Amino acid sequence: MRVDFYDEDQTYLESRILEAGDVILLAYGGHGFEMLEPTEIIEVKQGPYAGDQDKTRFEGISADQAVIKP
Repeated sequence: MRVDFYDEDQTYLESRILEAGDVILLAYGGHGFEMLEPTEIIEVKQGPYAGDQDKTRFEGISADQAVIKP
């Protein structure tokens, strides 16, 4: 899966590819995911979850705009 990282102003920063067994901690800014093949993920969130009120949705990048970092 490709993870796209954004700062708090929704400015795209970079992307990374995650593979089976990888773990990611998302603690700052925004993120987007693109599944590159059939994928199962487990999301763990601490604290109360207010559904859609708990998220800010914005336009992400397209696949051809991704800058993949190793």
